[in-house]
Amino acid sequence: MMFTTKTEYGMRAMLALLKADEKNPLSLAQIAKEEHISQPYLERLFKQLKTDGLVKSAKGSSGGYYLARKPQDINMFEIVEALEGPLSVFYCMSEGARKMVCTPTRCLTKNVWHELQANIIKTLRKFTLADLA
Repeated sequence: MMFTTKTEYGMRAMLALLKADEKNPLSLAQIAKEEHISQPYLERLFKQLKTDGLVKSAKGSSGGYYLARKPQDINMFEIVEALEGPLSVFYCMSEGARKMVCTPTRCLTKNVWHELQANIIKTLRKFTLADLA
């Protein structure tokens, strides 16, 4: 399992928003310049972050984005899931594979993978943006 640049860049952009608020939002151009991320890519990421309620936008000439909640109330799992979709260590554990029949003879390691996935999710939920600041 490997997280994509969506997670890496999305996390960096969310951390950049720690210095923004409703009265002083950060524009995507500012974030793109500071974090060396293309603005069109950030636009796609922020569309998803906004849809999932992690960021809000302010319109106008001095508009931009800011966190929708306090940094201590946004954990890494929420960000990863917003950008990557549901987290699955293996395909057979994903939502798209719910119809697969996993029998003991077909998947001898299922319990290990479930525990691994549970621990990854637990760790991601443990750390908030405030912890990373």
